[in-house]
Amino acid sequence: MEKTAIPLPTLRALARKMQRSGLNSLALEGKQWSVRLTFAPMPPRPAAVLTKEDNSPVSQAIGAPLPGTLLRRHPYSQQDFVQPGQQVEPHDLLAMVQVGPLYVPVLSPAKGRVQQLSLSSHSPVEYDQEILILQLDN
Repeated sequence: MEKTAIPLPTLRALARKMQRSGLNSLALEGKQWSVRLTFAPMPPRPAAVLTKEDNSPVSQAIGAPLPGTLLRRHPYSQQDFVQPGQQVEPHDLLAMVQVGPLYVPVLSPAKGRVQQLSLSSHSPVEYDQEILILQLDN
């Protein structure tokens, strides 16, 4: 197997992307392989707030919790977790992000209605990339 060097600009871009995603460390090994990613705890995102003068609906973009592959349904199911227009409650399962053998749930932060699905199932996603838009209930 031929070894090739990764160009320095590519390494720099990768390091910037890792830093933006909150990745603290990355450990790679050989011989039967093992990859370990360590992320810093992320502060909670501020929830959208309605002012008393503003009765228009507030929308919140829901992003991917980690880089990986978006799954809009369980691998053994034929039905998506949510559809556009569907009412959801706090902590309802909206999607999953597959990171290797790990499935990370994407949960609803509040009560609302799914306004738009931004990506199709099995799409690659980056950290905090928009998965769907949730219209929050007043």
